[in-house]
Amino acid sequence: MNYDAKIIERGRLYYRNNLVKYCIKYKNFLFGEVVGSDVYKVKVDLDNNYFGLCTCPYKYNCKHAYALIEAYKNNNYIDAEEIFKELENKSKEEILDILKNLVVKHYLWDEFLDKDSLLNKAISLIKLIPLERKNIHTFKSFLRNQFVKNADDEELVEVIEEMIKADLDFNDSNVIEALTIILDEIFKRENKEVVKKLINLYRKYKKELWIVGDYLIEFYDNYFEY
Repeated sequence: MNYDAKIIERGRLYYRNNLVKYCIKYKNFLFGEVVGSDVYKVKVDLDNNYFGLCTCPYKYNCKHAYALIEAYKNNNYIDAEEIFKELENKSKEEILDILKNLVVKHYLWDEFLDKDSLLNKAISLIKLIPLERKNIHTFKSFLRNQFVKNADDEELVEVIEEMIKADLDFNDSNVIEALTIILDEIFKRENKEVVKKLINLYRKYKKELWIVGDYLIEFYDNYFEY
């Protein structure tokens, strides 16, 4: 669990002082709101070493996220399945009223509009990295939590191309980590056509994609025939 001792101590104090407004478990995530200098929205990934995202300035693995973890560990949370079971017993009109109120209150209009594809969202994040270096952390989180699990095989290679176009520093440890997240998924899927495209990209940009060479050596027997 990547929380330092001071963060853990502060998070526990937040929980003990009833500053967790609510904690809801849905699938393998915790969702909640925690009171600080503002009311912050928090999400914790139970399958990813309790990785926490928060709307506070700290953003990652903060005291608010740990306060939510404390609520969960103390069984002070609501199982989302119970909420959805209650919805099953409501009429269509009641559910529509609930939905309308949620949309208006939380400005969820974009849920009813055409959404950008995952690839477009990835490209938008990539373009932000040269403008402000800390955006690489948001990009890595997006890759782990959304992109690699849901992207098409072809999109995995396309996002690497976009990273090259953005002239990212491929010797930077965070950029390497982001690239590794994508490469792990490419080789896990065993799509030979996609891997061939990756090889062509590697041949063209060996300086930037030097780490791909390590993958080729490791997986040579399983994937490639020259």
